[in-house]
Amino acid sequence: MPRRKMTPFARFMIVMLIIVPLAYFGASWYNGEDPLNVRQYLGLDEPAKTEQVSVKPDEHTSGDALQLRVKELEQKLQQCQKELDELKAQINTQE
Repeated sequence: MPRRKMTPFARFMIVMLIIVPLAYFGASWYNGEDPLNVRQYLGLDEPAKTEQVSVKPDEHTSGDALQLRVKELEQKLQQCQKELDELKAQINTQE
C-alpha cells in the first residue's frame, strides 16, 4: 500500500499535462497546420529585432545662434548688475 495517496487535484494536473498538448496537436493537425510549428507562435524563429537610432543635429543650436544668445545674456547680466548697484546706492543714500 502506498505511503501517501495522490490527491484528486494532483491527478487532475497530471492528466491535464498529458491531454492539453495532445489536444493542441490534434486540433492543429485537423486544421491542416503543422502541429510542431510552436516556434512561429512564440517568435523563436525570427532573429532578435534591434532598433537603430539616428541622431539628427538640432537646427536651433547652430554655433552662430549660440554665440548670439551668449552675447544677449551677457548684456542682460551687465544691465541687471548696473540696476543692482543703483538700488544699493539709493539704499545707502536714504540711510
